[in-house]
Amino acid sequence: MASEELARKLQRRLRLEEAEQGGPQPVPPAAPAPEPELEPAPPARAPTASADAELSAQLSRRLDINEGAARPRRCKVFHPYTEFPEFSRRLIKDLEGMFKLYDAGRDGFIDLMELKLMMEKLGAPQTHLGLKSMIKEVDEDFDGKLSFREAQALSSASKFEAELKAEQDERKREEEERKLRQAAFKELKATFST
Repeated sequence: MASEELARKLQRRLRLEEAEQGGPQPVPPAAPAPEPELEPAPPARAPTASADAELSAQLSRRLDINEGAARPRRCKVFHPYTEFPEFSRRLIKDLEGMFKLYDAGRDGFIDLMELKLMMEKLGAPQTHLGLKSMIKEVDEDFDGKLSFREAQALSSASKFEAELKAEQDERKREEEERKLRQAAFKELKATFST
């Protein structure tokens, strides 16, 4: 229905443009009659032909989207909120702040040495080979540096992140076990001292 309405509006606009250029008079919009089939356009109406082609492309894309058969368009501009929906806005802002913090050259990229410094400050130092493999894992343009988009991809798909989380969980478990042992020791101490 929406595509038919869009087609009617476009036809009305084309008739108005023809009227302004001295072409045939437009049909009054009060009497919506079925649109006559379009005849081949004369050379004077070349801009209209491109408008028809554009409208046809838009309408067919809209129909494909409605049917679920349209391929997603690849954005030329990187938009982190839509490209990484698994991240919250707050997390993306934090990642962006961390990226800018460790981008010492202020060139919009994190190179090998900046990545090394970042990993050391985060408490997870890596070898040069480990860092190179991290970069190689997500480097889409093969420049040997990480852009913000690539850094986000690294943090979303990295097995390194899983390793860090496992280490943190292990530390928490060890801390809980230590507290339990201390509590058991104090309990034993209390029973022997009385």
